[in-house]
Amino acid sequence: MSRQQQLARWLGRFSALVLAYLCLLLVQHWFPHLVRNLDERGGDLIWRLGAEHQVERRFVIVDIDEKSLAEIGPWPWSRDTMAALSQRLTDLGSPLHIYDIVFPEPREGDEVFAATLQHTPSVLAQVFAVDQGAAAQAGALQGALHQPACATLPQARGYVANSPLLKGVNAGHITPRIAQDGMIRQLPALVCYQNQAYPALGLAAILAGAKLPAQLSLSAGENWLSPAQWLTSPEAPEWRLPLDGQGNARLSYLLSPESFISVSAADILHGKVPDDLLRGSWVLIGATAFGIGDAVPTPHGGAVGGVGVHAQWLSALLDQRLPYTPLGASVMQHLAVLAIALMLLALSTWRGRAAMVVLPMTGLALGVACYFIQAHLLLQQQLWLGWVFPAGFAISAGLLLTLVEYARTRFERERLFANLTSYLPAPVANTLALKRPSSTIEAERRDITVLFADIRNFSAFCENRPPEEAATLLHNFFTCATRIVENYGGVVEAFQGDAVMAVWNAPSRCDNHPIHALAAARALLVAVEAELPEVEQYGLEPLALGMGLESGEALVGSFGLATRRAHTALGQTVTIAARLQMLTPELAQPILLGSGLAARLTPNSVVSQGFFLLEGLRHPHCVYAPALAD
Repeated sequence: MSRQQQLARWLGRFSALVLAYLCLLLVQHWFPHLVRNLDERGGDLIWRLGAEHQVERRFVIVDIDEKSLAEIGPWPWSRDTMAALSQRLTDLGSPLHIYDIVFPEPREGDEVFAATLQHTPSVLAQVFAVDQGAAAQAGALQGALHQPACATLPQARGYVANSPLLKGVNAGHITPRIAQDGMIRQLPALVCYQNQAYPALGLAAILAGAKLPAQLSLSAGENWLSPAQWLTSPEAPEWRLPLDGQGNARLSYLLSPESFISVSAADILHGKVPDDLLRGSWVLIGATAFGIGDAVPTPHGGAVGGVGVHAQWLSALLDQRLPYTPLGASVMQHLAVLAIALMLLALSTWRGRAAMVVLPMTGLALGVACYFIQAHLLLQQQLWLGWVFPAGFAISAGLLLTLVEYARTRFERERLFANLTSYLPAPVANTLALKRPSSTIEAERRDITVLFADIRNFSAFCENRPPEEAATLLHNFFTCATRIVENYGGVVEAFQGDAVMAVWNAPSRCDNHPIHALAAARALLVAVEAELPEVEQYGLEPLALGMGLESGEALVGSFGLATRRAHTALGQTVTIAARLQMLTPELAQPILLGSGLAARLTPNSVVSQGFFLLEGLRHPHCVYAPALAD
């Protein structure tokens, strides 16, 4: 191929990538709401499919539902009834009462209700007019914080607060941020009114429940993985709430609605709940009855009362797992686009029809991968980056590159076919032009034991120490691992970064391979940890060895093209061993065993650690650790 032909080919590929990129930029500029809505709708699906179903026991919802109105009477209830409800909650042992209800009008019995609220820490709701609504003023605002500057916080035009007679009670606002589709995905953590900041209901509940002073501070994000702002408490610096540049917090819908325990307010008043149901649990009092409770759509489908949204918010605050958009989100999206472009560009060098099949399929797969990466980051790391821009680029770039390659392949095929038909009959030439080379898999199923061993915190060590030290440490580790594994009848299958993969009973036979593998793991732990350098003096986390072992059937053999093959083991047994090794820091166990291996050992030689959903797998697996040696 001439230099001019090569240049024209690469120019066409680069033009396709640039065109796809510019189209996405124009769509993002001209239709920002479309991109944002697609991002948000995709996030809703992530919450719905990835929802956890564990029961939230730290607080209980007390629901003023249809049953309550039928048995107690129409809303609004008298202040005496509310005082009786508050007293009953206190008698049942609840240490904090959070009201998703505003009591703006002074009524008879306010003094009694206020006195009852003083017996147990309570938080009342209040509402601000931020995005819309008249500049009304009703009731008396309470719960203002001592500090923060209001420059980067939402400014309220009016408010609806509680009766002035209900004074001396903590308060938090329930002002939402309602999206165009009616969803509540964000809410302002703080709202400013007349240069005073007021916390959201869940935030005020955290301060009251933890007995922290009404003082919070705002600070800017310190790096590209940080949010625009951090909201912290001087009394609890380890607690941080991520906010965007407008002071909004993104809601987490990680728990399914069935995770929250809800009881009818009528059952509370009539003594129909177990005495221990509320003992030690906070209560969130709200209304879902038709006509008095607000109903909003949520990612979990259907409409729920506003108290359900505040339950999600409060649970996420307690767990400190609020998702946020990092400062470097845009940069990371463009880096993802660059990586996708390089991958598609590399695949576009394939010849013939292969490129025209691989490019669109890869573009679609990369687009789907962007979504699943967003799902993983959202559910596991609480990072909201946005997936539509890189996914749209992957799909459009794959299609445009396919068109370019189709045009080039069509031209070259016609030229090649014309040349071949000048030497061979047309049918033969056509067959040769379309024929592809093939490869053969040489593998067999074997019952094996797999060990994955990895040095924890090695990446941080490499980042902060000279590469010669890292190379020496890795060399010693690989040398020691190889010697010990071979001494116990195994074979080192691969070195993967700073990890070792070893296999027993393949390719050579090894009787009692689970016992030999576990013995090797114990010996490796003693030998390697004795040689690991002390890194605390450099301000680094200590180095340690983590190992995962599993026994079972796997496919062992050689794979790949004749010019580049690899020998390895494939199957669930290998996957479980790798995931167990990744779980060792979380369980603080240097050695973890899968159920397949544990079943082949004596019961008293292993200790169950419980069931865990290992990364990438669909079903929970029981995890074991070896019992301490006598």
